[in-house]
Amino acid sequence: MVCPLGAPLQSGPGNFIYAGQAEDGSWVPIYIAQTRNMSQRLEGHVTVEDAIQNGATRIHVHYDTVGQSARCNEERDLVLCWRPVCNEPLES
Repeated sequence: MVCPLGAPLQSGPGNFIYAGQAEDGSWVPIYIAQTRNMSQRLEGHVTVEDAIQNGATRIHVHYDTVGQSARCNEERDLVLCWRPVCNEPLES
């Protein structure tokens, strides 16, 4: 699901991506993280304001009730694949 930044989100755990749009219309991840509850303040080291300063215009949401371990694995895989500007670099 893709939403404008600041849009109210349904309650539930999952992964999210602050993203901006490239000139060709494709999405560019700015920051990727997981959270226990999308409807509360999103967890992570980067604020939405930081993401906006780096070009974010939308939030991409993937609800995942399988558990925190699965969310963390998905987060790591996405960060390693995309290397978003606001995430700390990870080792493979």
